[in-house]
Amino acid sequence: MDGFGESGIWPTDRPTVGLVLTGGGARSAYQVGVLLALAELLPRARNPFQVIVGTSAGAVAASVLAAEAHRWRRAVAGLERVWANFRSGQVFHVDAPHMLRAGAHWVLALLSGGLVLAPPKSILDNTPLRELLNRHVDCAGVRRSIARGHLRAFALCATS
Repeated sequence: MDGFGESGIWPTDRPTVGLVLTGGGARSAYQVGVLLALAELLPRARNPFQVIVGTSAGAVAASVLAAEAHRWRRAVAGLERVWANFRSGQVFHVDAPHMLRAGAHWVLALLSGGLVLAPPKSILDNTPLRELLNRHVDCAGVRRSIARGHLRAFALCATS
């Protein structure tokens, strides 16, 4: 095996290098800045992280990196484009009609004790986030990244 893992890509005699991206909303923008700096420091390097883990907002970035592990620098550049143009409307519906509808739903559910209308699942409608993820995360790419040896493991921690 020449000191490489089963896939023939990752050396087995070195420690595993992992990347953990935390949550915290806008904090992910700072993490992308660090990733950009790493991409500059390692211009010809392939994905330097054998394991990628993300939670909450960090899970979004981790998903992109894991799905595009074979094109790591391109994935980091894509994250930069998303964050450079980021608006709250990409995560939640924040326009007046949606906010009024959500507020009315909560009030009616509370006043009726849930008999007339069940309480909503969340305060805000995060449908735009699902659409953003569908556009930028290739879920099948994660499986390919692992199968082709560009990534050893990937984990997410998120709700809703």
